[in-house]
Amino acid sequence: MSRYRYMPLNATRSWRIVILAATLLLTTIFARAQEDTIPKKRLQTPATVAGFVGGESHDSYAIHVTQGPSLSIQISWQSTDGKRAEFTVSESPGFFAGAPVAFGSASDQGRPWRGKVPRTGDCYVYVVAHPTAHYTLRMTDGQAKNVW
Repeated sequence: MSRYRYMPLNATRSWRIVILAATLLLTTIFARAQEDTIPKKRLQTPATVAGFVGGESHDSYAIHVTQGPSLSIQISWQSTDGKRAEFTVSESPGFFAGAPVAFGSASDQGRPWRGKVPRTGDCYVYVVAHPTAHYTLRMTDGQAKNVW
């Protein structure tokens, strides 16, 4: 006679184990899918960059800002066939976790953006387009003499 007692799994317990394993697997897959693997292009103000973006992709820019001066960003694109480009300014280095900064205000359907920088550090600018767009992004700080 064995010292261990055999405990059969009932159907409910088996399904719970399967559901738990599937949940853990899917959580891992989705977490990896949300990693921002797009390299950020480091810019210094004043800067003008042109690019092409669309679909499920985005372009990422990093800019070091100092406390005090205002930061201005403007985007333009060829608006044919309903194409649209837009950007988000964030303090997060990750696109998927990046909420817009609390400082600054947009106008004219999000095209120009201005904000007074509250602290020194990096800001990130993420450009997306629907469905695709060739765009030009211009950035200046309050110390620049020539603003678009």
